[in-house]
Amino acid sequence: MKSEHGQPVPDVEVYADNTLQYNVNQTGRTDAQGHYRIPLPKNELGTWRGGAILTREYHGVNYRFVLVADDRTEFPAEKGAVRNFTWKLTGKTPDDGYYGGSLWMYGAVDEPGFDLSRVEVTLEPDGPIIDGSAGKTIKAFLYGSQIRDIPIGRYRVTARYLPEDGPAQPVLIAERRPTTYASSMTADFERTNTLGNAMQFTIKLGAQEQPGGGTGSISGEIRAGADVKGAVVVACVMNGDTCDASTQRETTIETSGLSGTYRLDGLKAGQPYTLYGWKDVNGDETVNSGDLIGMYSDNQPGTTVTVPNTAAGFTLRPLR
Repeated sequence: MKSEHGQPVPDVEVYADNTLQYNVNQTGRTDAQGHYRIPLPKNELGTWRGGAILTREYHGVNYRFVLVADDRTEFPAEKGAVRNFTWKLTGKTPDDGYYGGSLWMYGAVDEPGFDLSRVEVTLEPDGPIIDGSAGKTIKAFLYGSQIRDIPIGRYRVTARYLPEDGPAQPVLIAERRPTTYASSMTADFERTNTLGNAMQFTIKLGAQEQPGGGTGSISGEIRAGADVKGAVVVACVMNGDTCDASTQRETTIETSGLSGTYRLDGLKAGQPYTLYGWKDVNGDETVNSGDLIGMYSDNQPGTTVTVPNTAAGFTLRPLR
């Protein structure tokens, strides 16, 4: 098992599926060198076919990849077989789908219409993509309303409109259910039931809104090594070392688990928000040892967030 760059891929579930009998299979996992070995029963009727399923966590989301062997020929258990796999981030799958995710853009319903096929989109990787590589900047026109087969990663997305008979025009981007538009958005792929791994945006033509001229939202996922239910996520604009109370917005995670999603609405466009989270573990309403604490971009103190942003995730850790 290797990546497209030739690196071994550990901890991948590999299986041999019996082609004659329903739900008869044998499984194994790749080791640190990407190797695996699956013993097969000699007394089962039918031949076998190899396959693999890779699951990887990326920015708090578990993405699933179905991998195809380099040789899909069936084989008998008595002879066995060698089947190699490559973790592909792009390209056609055997069922006529794509390994990569898709980007969708929809024209704002309350704005003048325009030809979506003339919208040129640029995606710049914001950090390593899912396989740990640097990724590449992608520039493409919408096909209908989408771009297909994008390697899973976090991207800064921008766009412009290139009419056939005029100069380029700026395109403003918002979430699928828009509140505030901006010249760019940083986002992850969401797992959907109908579109697979997808990014979805609403767009319109025009100049960027002036700072303070509108409101928007910040959303993301917080993670911890303990239950995050009851954790409070806060955004505010700092005035020196003090949080400006007039700008503060907060929300509480209501679901149990090692991760939880949040959304903060009514935030002013163009303002630099500091984002942090706290879970009062012992319930004394005081920050002390053992509580879970975290800030957006822990490793880069002073990092702020502007709206709109749908990928402002961070981790809570025990206070020592």
